[in-house]
Amino acid sequence: MKYKIWISGAMLTAACLNPLLVNAQQVAAGATQEQGLEEVVVTAQFVRQNLQVTPVAITAVDAGTLESRGQVSVQQIAAQAPNVNLTEGGAFGGPSLIGFIRGVGQTDFNPALEPGVGLYVDDVYYSTLTGSVLDLLDLDRVEVQRGPQGTLSGKNSIGGAIKLYSKKPGADSDAYVEVGYGSYNELSVRAASSFTLVPDQLWARVSGVSRARDGFVTRLDYGCTHPGSAAAQSFPTQVQGAGCTIGHDGGIKYTGGRLAFRWVPNENVELNFAADAVNEVSEPPANVLLGVGPTIVPVIIGGSMYPTVAFLPGFPPGVVPPFFPGVTNLDGCNFIAYGPNSCDPASPNNAYVNYSTYVDPNNGLSVAPNQKVNSRGYALNIDWKLSDALQLQSITAYRQYDAGFALDSDATPYGLQNLYQSLEHNQTSQELRLSGKAGDLLEYTVGGFYFDQETPETGRIDLAYVAFDFIHGPDPADDTNWAVFGHGIFHFMDKLDLSLGVRYSDDKKTYTYARHNPDGSDIQPCIGPPGTPGNPPNCLISTLNGVSTTFEGNRTDYRAALSYRWTDALMTYLQYSTGYKGGGVNPRPFYNVQAVTFKPETLDAIELGVKSQFLDNTLRVNAAVFTSNYKDILLTLNDCAALFPPGFGFPCLAPVNAGDADVEGAELEVSWQPIRGLQMDGSYSYLDFSYSSLNYPSTDTGVDLDHVTPYTPKYKWSLGVQYEMSLGAGTLTPRVDVNAQDKMYTDAPNTDLGTIDSYTLMNARLAWQNGEKDWVIALECRNLTDELYYTTKTNQVPAAAGSAYGAPGIPRTFLFSVSHSL
Repeated sequence: MKYKIWISGAMLTAACLNPLLVNAQQVAAGATQEQGLEEVVVTAQFVRQNLQVTPVAITAVDAGTLESRGQVSVQQIAAQAPNVNLTEGGAFGGPSLIGFIRGVGQTDFNPALEPGVGLYVDDVYYSTLTGSVLDLLDLDRVEVQRGPQGTLSGKNSIGGAIKLYSKKPGADSDAYVEVGYGSYNELSVRAASSFTLVPDQLWARVSGVSRARDGFVTRLDYGCTHPGSAAAQSFPTQVQGAGCTIGHDGGIKYTGGRLAFRWVPNENVELNFAADAVNEVSEPPANVLLGVGPTIVPVIIGGSMYPTVAFLPGFPPGVVPPFFPGVTNLDGCNFIAYGPNSCDPASPNNAYVNYSTYVDPNNGLSVAPNQKVNSRGYALNIDWKLSDALQLQSITAYRQYDAGFALDSDATPYGLQNLYQSLEHNQTSQELRLSGKAGDLLEYTVGGFYFDQETPETGRIDLAYVAFDFIHGPDPADDTNWAVFGHGIFHFMDKLDLSLGVRYSDDKKTYTYARHNPDGSDIQPCIGPPGTPGNPPNCLISTLNGVSTTFEGNRTDYRAALSYRWTDALMTYLQYSTGYKGGGVNPRPFYNVQAVTFKPETLDAIELGVKSQFLDNTLRVNAAVFTSNYKDILLTLNDCAALFPPGFGFPCLAPVNAGDADVEGAELEVSWQPIRGLQMDGSYSYLDFSYSSLNYPSTDTGVDLDHVTPYTPKYKWSLGVQYEMSLGAGTLTPRVDVNAQDKMYTDAPNTDLGTIDSYTLMNARLAWQNGEKDWVIALECRNLTDELYYTTKTNQVPAAAGSAYGAPGIPRTFLFSVSHSL
């Protein structure tokens, strides 16, 4: 295995910084700075450490920074984190979080597949993409750890880990209430407070949030906007009242709360218990039609013997095929409301419009246009000081959610794909950590972890493009994982540390398929090949019902990091680390031969980093370069001719271990307070992803060696500036944040319709705080330049599913808020 690492660049950086460190006192003498950058404490290596001496690439954000940036949801924290991409799942994924760090992640919400980025709240693992779009409620800090965290965080933190830490109850009430109102009738309320129940022993903290906002994508009735067209005569209208609007996509509505107790019965024991709940009933994710293509079978709309509208593969619009007399073939591009692929002369030319009905006019199926999440969680954290040199920590947790969402993928009245998918998730986890010291030489942690989850998925799957309409599930995905681990920090010299870690993991996942007709009856076998007259409905998947497939595996991960503190303000480190993403079972086979397992992804990386803080602690510069060997990469393929016997490779939605890649990159983060009141921060990242080998020919998969993994832009950068000005009646703080990223692809085959173009976003906030610091009035604007960009895209044209669709980002919005500390 060959590694290439830019040692010379990192050494040059250290060499350039050292003279600055030597002369820091003289340079800083002219600055009128009362206080430098605050110390940042992280727990990435199981112990509390200053960020600047921790040999891990970490973006750490405290609650005050989140507030000044106006960030209220987990996906927003990626804007300032190098090589990190977080976005909501879009129409395909519903209430799920797509997370990628350094080119490693996961796009599919199905619980049969594992996340590639670990998400933790107060050290409790969130194991599925669904239910991971979290509100940043009452947080103390966020740590974004980049690179494989196989020994420090465990399974599925192969790309990195995102860790959220809540504020703990205490004697200080730290109470506040915040109310905000803004664009699209957004209304938000946030509040929190601590209470002393028993002085010096028992405290409670309650926090809550309620947020609602109307959708920004308008669903129009096609017949109403195009009266007299052939389509208007065939699709029943859904308009009620005046106008042509039948609904909206992209609106949100949720309420959440958290109740925490902290008990310190004596100086050696501390217990923290927390219970949280979220109830969400939002509109479907924003979705618009971007491109069209042929379907596998004709999709014909109409109730007479000779229907009037069809979506027929291989025939141009207006042509009447001889075997469909009386049929008008209407090209789907008539339903594209915006962009170069639209062929509708009466198009509204609006990027935030679709013609979704969530109805299949052929069978009358109507799915509720919403997405829902009801989640509950309980966690108990016990810290027991056994002696001055030994501490035991126990983290016990249970989480549960019920989630569901609708999908009208083609965003037209055709009903090429109408689905409503539901998941019921239950997970239990237990972690034990024993931490201690051996004099001044060693700090160590040893422990064990057990995790068990069950996530049945159920769906009404209406796929007109393949003439399927069936009940999927409930398909239980049962997953267990146990692990043992150890980590030590050896302090060989005052300035030289060696961190060593190892973790052994054991996995077992079983997936069981249930497939029935919409009325609940058994699906009958085919009497002939596809297309044979008299074949029973859905007969191609008749052999799947009751089939169960199991994946089992184990893995050992390692980590070694050598760090040296050249001065109190400059540290460099060299790290080798590994990680893996769990294997599993194909959750969406079209035939029983496609019910196969796939292996885990694995990654090992070398990283060279520098952490520095100088100019009298007013300037912090952290940088890292890395190279990774990424093996057995999982890609979901639409054409699996190379995998299965002839006739069973298409249609297909199979996750397969498609190949290996080399990944190299660089990251830079800067924080600077040049003068009193002025604060600046910035980041830059570069990533080069290159497949080194592919296991299947590109003619079968559409994936070439020059393609890159999804949601991986080559570069990203951000810049934020704020200045606190003193007024007679308090302070006024304007802030501007700009973040930009290169183009990226959203599907394994890199296609034009699956490309998100590069974009730059600007956010601004103006906040006034009174002299007593108990009132804050703020006005913020997101997407200040009103840029049109997309957060997700899904191109199913190569799969002959008829459409490519995407989620536009929200246009320019304003929010006015008032906060009062009690």
